[in-house]
Amino acid sequence: MAQSSEERFPNVRFYNAALTEVQDDVAIGDGARVGSMAILHAGARIGTGTTIGSHCNICACTIGNDVSIQTGCHITRGVVIEDGVFVGPHVTTLNDKLQGGPLSYPHIGKGARVGGGSTILPGVTIGAGAIIGAGSVVTKDVPPGAVAVGNPARVVRQP
Repeated sequence: MAQSSEERFPNVRFYNAALTEVQDDVAIGDGARVGSMAILHAGARIGTGTTIGSHCNICACTIGNDVSIQTGCHITRGVVIEDGVFVGPHVTTLNDKLQGGPLSYPHIGKGARVGGGSTILPGVTIGAGAIIGAGSVVTKDVPPGAVAVGNPARVVRQP
C-alpha cells in the first residue's frame, strides 16, 4: 500500500491531505504547508518553511525557502523561485513562447513580490527584491529592486 502524503512528509502540514495530490519524486522541506486541492507534480522541489496555497498547480520547478505562494497559482515546469518570495493569488507563469518550441523558464529572484493575478511570460527574470503590481503581465526582465506595473508591465521606479 502506498504511503500517504502525511506519512511521506511528516514535518509538512497538509491542510487536507486527502484532497491534495503529491506525485512521486517531489521534495518538500520541513515546516512547509500545503493547501487543499493542490497538485505537486513529479520533480517539484519545495524549500523549508514554504507555503503553497489551496488550488495551486506546481509543476517540476524549484521553489526556495520561506516562499509564500497564494491560492490558485500555476507554476510551470522549469521555473525557479528563490528564497523569501511572495507570489499573490492566481499568478501564472508560462514557459513555452512558441507552443511546442524550445522552453524558456521564468526566474524570480530572492525577496521579490509578485502581485495577485499577474502573468510571468517565458524566460523573464524578476530581480531580487523587485515588486510586480497586481494584474501585471511581465513580458521583459525587471531589474533587482525595481517596481513594475501594468500590461505590459513597465518599470515605474528604480531602486
